[in-house]
Amino acid sequence: MGLKAANMRSCATAILLALLFCVVAWGQDTPQRPADPNRFDAQTASHLLLQLSEALQGHSQKQFFNLFDLARMKDGSLFKEQINSFFTQTESIRVHLNLVDTSIDGDRANLAVDAEMEAAPVNGSAITRKSERLYFAVATASNSWRFIELQPRSFFSLP
Repeated sequence: MGLKAANMRSCATAILLALLFCVVAWGQDTPQRPADPNRFDAQTASHLLLQLSEALQGHSQKQFFNLFDLARMKDGSLFKEQINSFFTQTESIRVHLNLVDTSIDGDRANLAVDAEMEAAPVNGSAITRKSERLYFAVATASNSWRFIELQPRSFFSLP
């Protein structure tokens, strides 16, 4: 019985060591591939929308326009004037952007976004509240994704 107990103990020790090795190996961080800047997915879309909402709420025209490729955007100069006017007319902006759908169409991606916004005018008028589905198109520019279209553009205007 002494030999049998010794064998069981060494077998149990071997199993415990194997389990410990598995637990340690499981906890090791596996190296992750760096994200492909040319690949568009829901995480990329969400990141862009987060940056857009931060630009609006931070009242930062520069940050806002850095997210757009105005040269590729139809009537980009008119859109820039509209946004400049919108920022000038608003004291504060609160926005919530909820990604509803993404799709890839060749070298561009399309986003459907449910948007809610409250904009407080600088003239002390009543706060404007809007809720609308926005449609964005994005494409790569200088190794990053930029908005190249937005509809309806009237979302970013005060009555």
